[in-house]
Amino acid sequence: MDYLALLAASGGHKAPPLIDVDGTVFVQFAIFMVLLFVLNTFVFKPYLAMRRDQEDSIEGAKARATSEQDNASEMLAGYEAKLLSARKEAAAERLVVRADGESEAQKSLAIARKSAEKQVVDAREKLEKVAPAARLALRTRADQLAKVVAAKVLGRAIN
Repeated sequence: MDYLALLAASGGHKAPPLIDVDGTVFVQFAIFMVLLFVLNTFVFKPYLAMRRDQEDSIEGAKARATSEQDNASEMLAGYEAKLLSARKEAAAERLVVRADGESEAQKSLAIARKSAEKQVVDAREKLEKVAPAARLALRTRADQLAKVVAAKVLGRAIN
């Protein structure tokens, strides 16, 4: 409060200005320019160059990754095409082998049938040769058995 009273008593002098424009402005401007030059040379330019290099390397890495991904996709498509082709070839080869196997099986089956038919024919011929003698032997034996059975049933000998 005393300060206000002193100002009121001083007779209406103006308050001192906030900024004095005098010779120190040029010194401050010179210091500002030197500081701007030093900071620009040693801080801002290296920092901006480092950021630019970093962005360039990131973009380059992204471009290389995209290129490698495209190459990998092309290689995968090539491998899938080769695999599909190999599967088709294998299926065709399987069909050929299966057909050959079935043909061989049919041939073997035909040979086996001929052999079996020959054995059946041979057995029939042999049976036809042996059958009359076997029938005669069976009749003779049947007659003898009939006499023995009749003798036992009747209780007396039959001639």
